[in-house]
Amino acid sequence: MKPLSPFKADLDKNLDSGFGASDGNTLKSQALAKINAKSPRDWRALQWLTIGIGIKRWGLIAALGLLLFATGMLLALAYVAVDLSVGMVEWIGGMTHQLVETERIGWFMIGAGVMLFLVGMRGTLQAVELALAPGSGGFLEAAIRRRKLEHGEELVALGGGTGLSTMLRGLKHYTSNITAIVTMADDGGSSGRLRKDGMLPPGDLRNCMAALADAEPEMQELFQHRFTGMGELEGHSLGNLIVAAMCERTGSFESAVRETSKVLSLRGSVLPSTVESIELGARLADGSEVMGQVKVHESEGIQEVFLKPDSPAALPGVLTAIAEAEVIIIGPGSLYTSILPNLLVPEIGEALKAAKAPKIYVCNVMTQAGETLGYKASDHVRAILRHIGKDAIDIALVNSAKIPEEVLERYRKTRADYVEADLAAIEMLGVRPIQGNFADVTDVVRHNPQKLAQAIFRIVAKL
Repeated sequence: MKPLSPFKADLDKNLDSGFGASDGNTLKSQALAKINAKSPRDWRALQWLTIGIGIKRWGLIAALGLLLFATGMLLALAYVAVDLSVGMVEWIGGMTHQLVETERIGWFMIGAGVMLFLVGMRGTLQAVELALAPGSGGFLEAAIRRRKLEHGEELVALGGGTGLSTMLRGLKHYTSNITAIVTMADDGGSSGRLRKDGMLPPGDLRNCMAALADAEPEMQELFQHRFTGMGELEGHSLGNLIVAAMCERTGSFESAVRETSKVLSLRGSVLPSTVESIELGARLADGSEVMGQVKVHESEGIQEVFLKPDSPAALPGVLTAIAEAEVIIIGPGSLYTSILPNLLVPEIGEALKAAKAPKIYVCNVMTQAGETLGYKASDHVRAILRHIGKDAIDIALVNSAKIPEEVLERYRKTRADYVEADLAAIEMLGVRPIQGNFADVTDVVRHNPQKLAQAIFRIVAKL
């Protein structure tokens, strides 16, 4: 696995002290930032030499095209040109002993020059268009940033719900080589209604596409808009309906997701774990079974979850992404209803265990009334290993930040609570625990996208 050298300096500079950055490193980072801020503008010109921006190569091709065109004109029209042209023709004719051949070479060079010039200008304009996309800032900065993202780590993230999409918002600032693999077991809300009409559930895919989108903020907000007071449209999100429309136009759910991703200019790709219709079920401690993602989410005492049919085929692109990944992230998200439905697709579970990339599990910050009532961090890890196998997780990221008591009291009224970071118990399961401040506390408690992304890339940089 290659090191994360393009990002290591940024990570060391930006990681918060809650993840273990020392005061000395923080001061050093601040000093370097001040030095960079005061650098002379002359040094900025050298940044145009950054490899991979895309301007230099296309500009050189266009310049070469002009040179060939001019030389070709000189040769092809030598008989009616100035004395200098006649002299050049005589010299080339003397070398080739065929003046006519020299004229043919000239016309060939004219044609080649025009083609190279057009190709070079087209490439230059495309590079400018990409760099000046909405929100990209100045051209040079945008071009360099795009270069870094394109050469970022090959990263795979598996999950669903709001947890995965939250994390993706942070990861897309470090690499655009992201493949989000999303569960297809959702049967609630707008997705559930579309599913009854014979379509695969698009809700979790929609959230991840919105998170990875590089479109204008207004477009992202519109994509996530949920209708209220609109009759039959009430409860539907516009993004779900767009995917449904694309599905009808293209004839397949996979194509619909791909075309919608193009509209949003994703920094990465979003793939369904399977394009087969699946249903999630659970066996409970009292021996009973429940079927459906919503019912499983509400159930207590879950012993095991399963899919029907039990062996759906994985999307081929999913297996390729896992095999080629340099980092694999599992979660965050609802343990039994967002994470495990992906891993229970047999081919995905086997590909995950066989993958050589480090597998990082991001544990939830809070428990969920029903499916993870009373769970500690080790209980989350144990459940995944019990279903998939011991090679499914290498590292577990566990939040250690304190949650304000008034926030906890509000959660406890809904029978949810803070996930205890029992690190020793995780180690006993053969998984390396890493704790840090990854939480973002507002009206709800979620992972902070930036802190989580910094932690993940710093871990990989040290492996």
